[in-house]
Amino acid sequence: MTKGGTKLVRDAACPFCALACDDLVIERTSATALSVRDNGCELSRRFFARAAPKATPEIGGKPAALDDAVARAAQLLGRSHAPLFAGMATDVAGVRAALRLAERTGAVVDDLGSDGLFRNLRVLQDSGWMTTTLGEIRNRMDAMLIVGPDPAQAFPRFFERCVAPTDTLFGTRSNPRRLFRLGAAAPGTQALPDGLEITQIPCDDVQLPAALAALRASINGRAVAADRAAGIPLAALNEVAAALGSAEYGVVVWSAAAFEAAAADMILQVIVDLVRDLNRTTRCAGFPLGGNDNLIGANQTCTWQYGLPLRTSFAGGVPVHDPLINSARRRIVAAETDAVIWISAFRDAVPAGLPANLIALAPPGTKFDRAPAVQIPIGTPGIDHGGQIFRMDNVVALPLHGLLQRNLPSVADVLDRIVQALAKEQPSA
Repeated sequence: MTKGGTKLVRDAACPFCALACDDLVIERTSATALSVRDNGCELSRRFFARAAPKATPEIGGKPAALDDAVARAAQLLGRSHAPLFAGMATDVAGVRAALRLAERTGAVVDDLGSDGLFRNLRVLQDSGWMTTTLGEIRNRMDAMLIVGPDPAQAFPRFFERCVAPTDTLFGTRSNPRRLFRLGAAAPGTQALPDGLEITQIPCDDVQLPAALAALRASINGRAVAADRAAGIPLAALNEVAAALGSAEYGVVVWSAAAFEAAAADMILQVIVDLVRDLNRTTRCAGFPLGGNDNLIGANQTCTWQYGLPLRTSFAGGVPVHDPLINSARRRIVAAETDAVIWISAFRDAVPAGLPANLIALAPPGTKFDRAPAVQIPIGTPGIDHGGQIFRMDNVVALPLHGLLQRNLPSVADVLDRIVQALAKEQPSA
């Protein structure tokens, strides 16, 4: 649809947080610029409007032709004995191309943002869990406990899209949903949509295991020999227990990446056990928040192709998964890699600690503390080209539109060119 000489794209999906909201109305204001007109958040408005400055590939900080940058990347990987993918932030096609390159070069594949994902997977592997989806939350949930930070800090439209709507698949909801948050006080918390209220129960991470254990005791009708648990009045925890126990569909929400590492495993295990206890008498499900930058899609793609998730090594000619040894963070700190591939197609933020032996595929204008060995500007899925990403609940893969023609290659294009260059250098490999 055109309006005033510009084009409106309706029902566009946003790739800039793991909610992947697919109701955006985006205006193409020029051949190289976009503006979110309706249904966006501050995050989507900022990233869709982000300019793409003119940029050329670089080798050691000096401008180079794309073919030369690709050839240099292939040369570095061909000589590497322990390559590592430390970032996998791209669409499904880009992930598939990264896995092809990893398989050819014997690399380890992980993402520096995967700590929360593997905290959750560890609990799932150890004891199993009962979880739900964003659609089920929107349509069925009548009581929610949020453990940890306010979800809207990382996922701005979580309450608007999943909690506030009263129109559901089963008719119009008349009874208000009861919401509680057990976590550290957050100054400047985002305002809630009209009709929603959250009962805040301040609790630091170090207090959460004891507070959740007391909550679980209350759910199971066991007495706690104190008036307070971890400094929290038991009356407040009993109120949460009563709300979840009487709910038709309760949900417990958490973000594993947000917890302090020392307390994370215990917090997650108690949450999973608490949800299981509630299901003896009512219906309750957990919901792990996370997966920005298509982390869920990267993990899903790796799993369906090899039967193994991220943190898998191809060094021995067959995929071998080890969630501890193959952590990208651990390997970088221990200097167990001689070539690092950093892929970040959605945002230009760069984590600290990336080494100098870096092959970087990132948006134009991305600044590194020191010049990578090779840096290739790439396009953003959902802006410069189409693609698919996974929503945080694992069950929905959403299509992305290609909205602009800024002559930026996709991650898949660049990585496949590196594979071809490697084949020329190593025809018998």
